[in-house]
Amino acid sequence: MDGVLADKDTSAIEAHLGTFLEEVARIVSGGIKPGSGVDLQLERDGVVQLYAIQASGNTKNSGGRQTDIAALKRAARPLRASKRYVELNITVLGGRAKTRPMPSEPDITVLGSDDFWAGITGISDFRARLLELSVTLAPLVKTRSGDEEARLKREARTLFGDSDGGLKLDVVANPPKKPRKPRSKKAKLSAEAPGSGTT
Repeated sequence: MDGVLADKDTSAIEAHLGTFLEEVARIVSGGIKPGSGVDLQLERDGVVQLYAIQASGNTKNSGGRQTDIAALKRAARPLRASKRYVELNITVLGGRAKTRPMPSEPDITVLGSDDFWAGITGISDFRARLLELSVTLAPLVKTRSGDEEARLKREARTLFGDSDGGLKLDVVANPPKKPRKPRSKKAKLSAEAPGSGTT
């Protein structure tokens, strides 16, 4: 049980850190996240720049990379149809040294981490500064992560553990349903309002 929880905890931390860095990229660049599956869209000097973002070089398999490529092309299509000049980029937020076109998709550039951060901020050592800040924040994230892991373990042992430290296999096979959250008073009034479809 501890191993499974540790794996899930590690995955959650990676997701949180990746989301945090994506948000930083959007804030410092002044860009947006369009509703097309692309992570970041900027416009600089009449050029629309589209970015698919991954946290590090090993966080996406070939299927995930193909999804990013498809999202970039899909987002570019209507822009190019309206005579806009569009650049397509895949960027790795940390750990990639070089920028180069994709061999299989020369229309798409895979950006080095430093090149990406410097390009969207105009600050050549921005990634180094961000890394320094992240190291400062790491103990806080570790503490929060430890508290969350302890809470999950307590809940898991309460739900699935027996008095001898083993698993209640019948409960594992048929886990209890989560209790439904009571609707707020505002939601109830909205559902009961004329024209809401309720009787």
